[in-house]
Amino acid sequence: MKQTKAVFIAALLAFLTSADAQARDMTPALKDLVAAANKEGALTLSWGTSTYDGAQGAARFQAGMNKMFGSNVQIDFVPGSDMARIGNQIATEFSAGQKADADIMLGAAPQMAPLIKLDLFGPVDWHSYLPSRIDPKITEFDGRLIRVATGLTGATYNSSLAPMKPVTLQDFLKPQWKGKIASTPYAAGFDVLLASDVWGKEKTINYVKKLSHQIAGLIRCGESERLATGEYLALVMDCTGQDALVWQAKGAPLAQMMPLDAAQERYYYFGIPKNAQHPNAAKLFTLFLLTDEGQKISYDTWKIDLHTFPDSRMGRMVDDYKKLNVKFKEVTTEWYLRHPEIDADKSELIKIITTKG
Repeated sequence: MKQTKAVFIAALLAFLTSADAQARDMTPALKDLVAAANKEGALTLSWGTSTYDGAQGAARFQAGMNKMFGSNVQIDFVPGSDMARIGNQIATEFSAGQKADADIMLGAAPQMAPLIKLDLFGPVDWHSYLPSRIDPKITEFDGRLIRVATGLTGATYNSSLAPMKPVTLQDFLKPQWKGKIASTPYAAGFDVLLASDVWGKEKTINYVKKLSHQIAGLIRCGESERLATGEYLALVMDCTGQDALVWQAKGAPLAQMMPLDAAQERYYYFGIPKNAQHPNAAKLFTLFLLTDEGQKISYDTWKIDLHTFPDSRMGRMVDDYKKLNVKFKEVTTEWYLRHPEIDADKSELIKIITTKG
């Protein structure tokens, strides 16, 4: 009994010492932020249930954040649809002078670019909160956007049923794939190829026209179980490759091909809407997500993290691909906005894919 009590006391002291050390290590800005987040006491998150493992993942983030920062913030997770629709909802609420239903906007460049134009997000000095962890280089537009994860865009395929191992996008135009391929109704991945410094309009349109006669149906990113079951043998192109990793963990024979002729490195961002109900809690959550522990939960729940951190799983994956001479196009929101031809011509791609022609 005395030994058990001694162990308990030792554990308690270790916890209190750790918490006290964390409090001493906090910058003044972070201490003020924790206090402000505690006053709000709540945070509302909304994205797809497969993103960060939905409500279960939110509970893990909540526990980790409150333990690390000594905060007392309750996270309410509201299942959402796709990122573009959530962004449109927040923007509509902003223009109407209403509080946002979600305190954080999650999206990649195609979703964030139009919201930046609307001046939806306020600037944040992220570096002041965690200067040893947050490099200003991972922020864009004066901290209005901050990178939280890296997605690699290619093609996901069923490695046990595929007629061949694809290496380039051109491989999917071969007769063996005809009638066995799916694509997305929103032309995922092809938008970047339209840029003048990637493939350009003519080459991209010509390719998609040929591919449209190869595809058997349209599915959304996140529906990779339809590849795992063999309904389709490939998704060309995918949004990012974490679906393949998620299904590999379940024992499914899915793999991602990183095309030598069209590899893309896409960032996912957080932006705090100016009309957020709990902006301080949103900032604190973002900071936790970017800590080492937060990034581990990120990869565990969504098979994705930010590749520029030295301890990143995606970073090791990027390095492995580069050893195979894969050259990635870095897709930032700043880059995306410098290429208006993408949005100008994307509707033509969508029409070709959805009408096969």
